[in-house]
Amino acid sequence: MQLSSAEGRALSVRRYSADGAFTQSDTISTDDIGDNSSSEAGGFVWIGLAGHDPAQLEALGTGVGLHPLVRDDIAGGRQQPKVQWFDEQLFIVLRVLESAADGSETTMSELYVFARPGLLVTVGSRRGSGSFDVSAALDAAYPGVLGFGTLGGVHAIVARVVRGYLAVARDIEEDLVGLEDQVFDETQKDDTLRIYQLRRRIGRVDRAVTTLAVAFGNSRDKLVDYSRLHPGLAPYVLDLIEDLAGAARLADDQRSALDGVISSHENAVASEQNSDSRTISAFAALLAIPAVVAGIYGMNFKDLPATNWPYGWVLIVALIVALELWAYIALKKRHWF
Repeated sequence: MQLSSAEGRALSVRRYSADGAFTQSDTISTDDIGDNSSSEAGGFVWIGLAGHDPAQLEALGTGVGLHPLVRDDIAGGRQQPKVQWFDEQLFIVLRVLESAADGSETTMSELYVFARPGLLVTVGSRRGSGSFDVSAALDAAYPGVLGFGTLGGVHAIVARVVRGYLAVARDIEEDLVGLEDQVFDETQKDDTLRIYQLRRRIGRVDRAVTTLAVAFGNSRDKLVDYSRLHPGLAPYVLDLIEDLAGAARLADDQRSALDGVISSHENAVASEQNSDSRTISAFAALLAIPAVVAGIYGMNFKDLPATNWPYGWVLIVALIVALELWAYIALKKRHWF
């Protein structure tokens, strides 16, 4: 996952003034973190680290004073989305989702966000793929939001991640509608693979969104209290929490809709298999009639009907044909053909 233009041990640094204006951008090494982690009064500094190694993470943690638990979570990776507070330090784990170019697959990666007054740090995971750009998220912040300090920066990042969730959900919705049409189209038979690919995508969205929505909901009061330091920020925070809750509800609705499609698909498959079984049984019954008659007459008993008549075989064949026609008509009426 690419979070900045920095490569190797380089980190991206941006400075924002008290009114949220972008003032300076730079690329530094891990050795210079301590000298670049302070901001002017009322402003904040963003430090972005892309896919990291232990040495980079250790240098970053020492340079900006990351809490030991934060370091462990980032180093371990594969964390569930969460919102965690360490006094006035805020730590958020995000799962970033992005649809492939053709909309057929959803990639997932992790983004770790650490914030304290005057400092915002983001660290990208070493796994996954995608092109989430933190600097672009900050540039796309609502007018004036970055003037609220680091929490404004956090809002800009999380809001962009949530918009990514909604974009993926729109792609899934289109696939879901197409799948519903396909399941009920008798000419289409390749539903199974598409169903389970869609189930995997919905599962990724659900795991990313639902846990994060619960975490933000549980931190609602703390976030609102913290935002009181910047009058005007609270509505943005509450709106973000509602957006997350809405995205979680959408993911749940899509999962329920897919369950309905799967149930319909299974019923259709079962009905088709039952129809095939009846057709096979009907053909077996038709084949059994001549086999039984031929078997009886093949035993060569002396007094079997028509055995001593020169044209007896004609009568026997006519009997077989009559029985076949009767069986066919009876089975046809019961829709076994």
